[in-house]
Amino acid sequence: MSTHRVVITGLGVTAANALSAGELAQALVERRSGIRETDAFGIDGRARSAGEVELPGVPLEGQDRVSQLALHAAEQALRDSGLEPLGSWREEAGVMLGTSRGPALSLERFMRSARAEARRELFAELPFASIARNVAARFGLCGVQSTVTMACVSSSLAIGRALDEIRRGRASVMLAGGADALTQLSFSGFSVLRAMTPTVCRPFDHRRNGMVLGEGAGVLVLEELQHAIRRGARIHAELCGWGTAGDAHHSTSPHPEGRGLQQAMTRALRQSGLTTEQIDFVNLHGTGTPANDPAECHALRCVFGERTASLPVNSLKPYFGHTLGASGVLELIGSLVGMERDFIPPTLHCEELDPKCNVDVVRGEGRSHRMDVLMSTKSAFGGANVALVARRLPEAGRGAR
Repeated sequence: MSTHRVVITGLGVTAANALSAGELAQALVERRSGIRETDAFGIDGRARSAGEVELPGVPLEGQDRVSQLALHAAEQALRDSGLEPLGSWREEAGVMLGTSRGPALSLERFMRSARAEARRELFAELPFASIARNVAARFGLCGVQSTVTMACVSSSLAIGRALDEIRRGRASVMLAGGADALTQLSFSGFSVLRAMTPTVCRPFDHRRNGMVLGEGAGVLVLEELQHAIRRGARIHAELCGWGTAGDAHHSTSPHPEGRGLQQAMTRALRQSGLTTEQIDFVNLHGTGTPANDPAECHALRCVFGERTASLPVNSLKPYFGHTLGASGVLELIGSLVGMERDFIPPTLHCEELDPKCNVDVVRGEGRSHRMDVLMSTKSAFGGANVALVARRLPEAGRGAR
């Protein structure tokens, strides 16, 4: 069976510091974060900040905020792709979106509402499937629809599965990514776990003491290579492989040696047909929590060996917060726009590296660096891990709108 090559022709972003891929690229160059103090949840806890999105326009009546975040990103991605709005490509184009909390705001309103009419209006939005359904309906996409949920690797997992759909010849175009909104449920839940910092998120820093939550969405337009070439599409990168594996260790804590992450990275390299020497940069999950960061760095050293000393890594969570199910796609897009500009964004607030995180963390002003191949890894509660590998196609043209 022939395997089709898959390329990325559209990028869409909805984040606290950017409402397009181009805006995100500029924010990363300027080291501009969208995290600010919030009192939206009325919680008297130690966390005071979050990455909240200011959506333009009037909110869509009847749709949960998570769908609105996803729709904005999908619209950006389709516009960036240059696909004809009414083209026949829509008949088989699919939607694969990931989320951790799903339409939780509608659920919260549903539980609080005593009016039967209000509960009926909310009922259609409660299933997690409503996110992919709403995106497919808005843009008339008649192919496979799926909403993937696996905590914080949800959008990475959705991208990997969408890649498989095209590789196996079941689709020529897929919208893939994910979305999550800030909710009382997530804010209070992570507060109870004492996983959130009262100051700033400092991935890999020895003073790190937790994460900052965010909300947002990211969507990629994935396309079969020849399909993209025939229509003269501009190609951002080739998505050349992915891998996933579980820790089988603990419900919330990662395996101390990053066992599942090691396997995910190894499988992604194998599927891509690449060696560790060919990876120019790795975007890590980097939550800024005491257990996650050292486990990731240990896994990196186990997979890349001596190569680790000269392998730049970063985390983008200090820019827009930990967006849960959307973190994989947003940080992949942040890495892709950096690759297009030969620039690795710095890890904000990482000033004094923890000896347990003794890897080449990009800090300070960022780094000019030629990147032809990058890897982005994400990990989640329950021990799920995903690694994605993308590479530059210089002959196909590049650059974010």
